Amino acid sequence: MAGDTADMFMGLDREDKLEFLYNKSLVDAKNLEILINNTDEFFLIVIAIIIFFMQCGFAFLEAGSVRSKNTVNILIKNMLDAFIGGVSYWAIGWGLAYGEGGNSFCGGSQFFNFQLDYGLYPKWFFQFVFAATAATIVSGAIAERCQFFAYFAYSIIITGWVYPPVSHWAWDGAGWLAQTGYYYDFAGSGVVHLMGGSCAVVGCYFMGPRRGRFSKKGKPIDMPGHSVPLAGLGGFILIFGFLAFNGGSQAQIAHEGDGDVVALAIVNTILGGSTGGLAVLFINKFMFKQPWSFLMCLNGALTGMVSLCAGCNFYEPWAALIVGVLGGVGFMIVHFSMLRLKLDDPLDAVAVHGGGGLVGILAVPWFMYVGLKPGERGIFWDGHTNIPWLVLGYNIAGGLCIMLWSAFWSAFLFGTLYYLQMLRVSTDDELKGMDLIKHGESAYPAAAWVEYQYSKGAPGTQDHNRNNAVPANMSGHGLGATITMSGIKEDQGGEAFNNPFEMVPTTGKMFKQMSSTFLSATASQEGGGGNGTQACQEDNKGYEEE
Repeated sequence: MAGDTADMFMGLDREDKLEFLYNKSLVDAKNLEILINNTDEFFLIVIAIIIFFMQCGFAFLEAGSVRSKNTVNILIKNMLDAFIGGVSYWAIGWGLAYGEGGNSFCGGSQFFNFQLDYGLYPKWFFQFVFAATAATIVSGAIAERCQFFAYFAYSIIITGWVYPPVSHWAWDGAGWLAQTGYYYDFAGSGVVHLMGGSCAVVGCYFMGPRRGRFSKKGKPIDMPGHSVPLAGLGGFILIFGFLAFNGGSQAQIAHEGDGDVVALAIVNTILGGSTGGLAVLFINKFMFKQPWSFLMCLNGALTGMVSLCAGCNFYEPWAALIVGVLGGVGFMIVHFSMLRLKLDDPLDAVAVHGGGGLVGILAVPWFMYVGLKPGERGIFWDGHTNIPWLVLGYNIAGGLCIMLWSAFWSAFLFGTLYYLQMLRVSTDDELKGMDLIKHGESAYPAAAWVEYQYSKGAPGTQDHNRNNAVPANMSGHGLGATITMSGIKEDQGGEAFNNPFEMVPTTGKMFKQMSSTFLSATASQEGGGGNGTQACQEDNKGYEEE
């Protein structure tokens, strides 16, 4: 076929040959344009899918950081962040952020995706996963005591109303920050993380601390989550996702230099995360004389990556190392400030996202260098010119506006819910946990642990000649506590904040006395009755007789 085309071309006169070559070049140019456009769209979709996987990371991190009685509750909230966020962003979020016909404050059309060109759907999906991330930050900060209706309310408001105008200001060409040309926030240190952290700290204030988190004198009492492995798994997924979060913010890959920017952003992100984690680990160990904490190191790494979001496309790798350290220091400052103010954040979400986001937008004007002309680089190189100082000024102004906007609407939302007594669960629900009460599901059902190898006398168990022999790692002894009807804590290894009789002493004494009276009367009527141990043995009788 190629030969036929060549023969036909040779048979044409000079003018026809020129026309043929011109038409062919037009076709090739059109095909190249289609290929470039499809490549960019495919890149954006794949990156957005990877970022969406961060919802799984948030879910595992939050599940491991709360007590087992609230595991299902926090998991369903993370899942609904995606579902509610998707509907909210489709309805009004996209229109406020990028809809055509808007102004410098927000967009003005394409609500409910009405008349939205299909070619913009990759960008829609990419921006949606950023919005969902912002809402998830808040769910971790107020975990274990938030009413389900309140969760629905703030998830809808943050995804559909609070976040979209902020992204419009900075990332849409019509936004007032974008029009200045001096607000630098490549991947959202301010737009996503500082906004989410600001909402979270207001939520913590109105929600109040979990019961037992602080002593009467205001001293923090350690209230660990139930699974470090789950938190670790979630943290590693988030570290993986952050590489796409920052690298993918180039939003295209088929043009000259795109690959270089994406690679630089990814390298800088992992370097910032590395020094952020190490900084927190060493500060916690040598300055505060604490053990080598895995969870603190993990949060430091995440903060380092957050602080790299704003300028990861402008930094040399050595600068990314420094910014990561600054992010780790920022995390420690916010972490201990929250404790001093008695603001309870089970995930340290405010310290990670608020502290890291603030460090991120403040670091850009000092360290920006790559791809910039002399006179436009950071203050350390071109501090004698106006441009880096303008960037510093607009980044500070942008950060302040983001915090004020977020804090205002969060105070309005959480304050209204607080006033209507629809914000926090009851004391009884908080002490019992919300998994069974609110969802009818337990993350770790007791029946699932009734197995033959744990029954008395089973071969291979510890002291199998003894009754109720179990492996050492499941033998109570500091792993939990059982509260009887009379309020007696049988296993002294449990913590006070898991014992309602100690958390509410006045009411606890009353119920303890009532229970004792009831049990005494029952025992006298039954002539002594059995006990709980015998009941457990009966429950396993089927396994023992096999």
